Amino acid sequence: MVQGKSLSRSALAPLVLLWLGVHAALLAVILGAKFLFTKTVLVTMLVLGVLAFLVTQIHAKPRKLIHSP
Repeated sequence: MVQGKSLSRSALAPLVLLWLGVHAALLAVILGAKFLFTKTVLVTMLVLGVLAFLVTQIHAKPRKLIHSP
């Protein structure tokens, strides 16, 4: 009976290690994509904001204040 338990444990150990390895790889891929996507979106928003600011400054007309001489 003792041999049967050690045999089942030795048969389950590679499966558990494979399960852990697959889940670790999936987690790495998901988190990597998440952080890369987030960085890309933030850089894109920053560039678009700078471009929008520059475009509005080019087209802005200087206005005189009412009380200026």
